[in-house]
Amino acid sequence: MNKLQLDDIQAEKLIKCLKNVLKKHIKNLSKNDKGQFMLESNKDGIQRQYQVNYMYATDNTHINLMDLKTKLTLVRINLDSKFHNNSDGKVWGHRIEIFSEEEFYQKNDSFTHIKAYPLPYEDIKDTGDFLIALKELLDYTNTHKQNRLQITISRNFDLW
Repeated sequence: MNKLQLDDIQAEKLIKCLKNVLKKHIKNLSKNDKGQFMLESNKDGIQRQYQVNYMYATDNTHINLMDLKTKLTLVRINLDSKFHNNSDGKVWGHRIEIFSEEEFYQKNDSFTHIKAYPLPYEDIKDTGDFLIALKELLDYTNTHKQNRLQITISRNFDLW
């Protein structure tokens, strides 16, 4: 069995440490768009970079915050009607997936290192709105300089 490059305490620190959006990111989303932008933290003189990947589609929206050094997901929001199979059962529908060392060892598949929880979760609402979900994920992960993100939704994008 592989060993994770992070433990729960390290992951929690990475999730909660102050982050800044590195460069201005401008995107007008339309159906099935994907994108990414970078975040950076500098805590106790240690710089760390993160990547936020997103996909925007009808009933298939995902926002994923990953530690760039380890390539491990720290937090992921899924706004879809699918499920995530935790070691203790399935979580259906809108959910948040959080890094979990325990889940990695319980699942024992050498891959799964996140545990899913239904939304709402802590301060993150259950919403179908991509922009609200993105803002709440960035707030949850203590990300500042969000004014560098200019993401809009195409007017002609029909959700139904």
